[in-house]
Formats: sequence, structure tokens, C-alpha cells
Amino acid sequence: MMLGFLLARAGIRVVVLEKHKDFLRDFRGDTVHPSTLELMHELGVLDEFLTLPHHKTYRLNAISGEYRPAMADFSKLKVKAPYIAFIPQWDFLNFLADKASAYAGFTLIVLYIY
Repeated sequence: MMLGFLLARAGIRVVVLEKHKDFLRDFRGDTVHPSTLELMHELGVLDEFLTLPHHKTYRLNAISGEYRPAMADFSKLKVKAPYIAFIPQWDFLNFLADKASAYAGFTLIVLYIY
């Protein structure tokens, strides 16, 4: 969906095929990482995206008994959004599909295969 959005934004005609009737299904992850958030900032859609319900995680720690070492600290990154945004992937995909549909060259075809 991101590629479809980027191609349509660049003026290239693009068709995205989706085999389900919607994006409401289980995915392997619901995280949007700082690099993707930075790209969305550069594309001018980050502020609108962050109006969707989400949770922010600035740091990740490991847990081993009472020991909790820091594994990652995103707060030190020099980006607009220095955190991981936890948001359902279907919300992310719907957002991108909506942004892409603003371009005449973008088409989303739902095949709805059972």
C-alpha cells in the first residue's frame, strides 16, 4: 500500500490488488517504526496519521528476573517521531489507501477471495 501511495503521488498510474474485502484481519505486527514515521513526516501526512488512536513506546527493555536492561532507546533519535507507534495495521493500511485515493492514478481493486 505504501508503494502504491508513493507511485500515485509521483504521478505514476498504479493498481493495488487486495484479496480480502477489507484490512480487518490479524497481521504479524502492529508497529510503525521511527524510520517509517519519518518518511510519513517527509510526505506531509504524519500529523494526520498520529490523530488515529495509537500508543507510543520510546524505549524497549528486556526482562530477566529483576534485571531490566535497556534494549533500545528511540528517544535519542533525531527524527520527528522518536518512538514506535503501536497502531493496528488495518488502520495504517486504511490510512495509506485513503491518502493514495486522493491521486487520480491510484486504483485499489478488492478481489474478495474466500
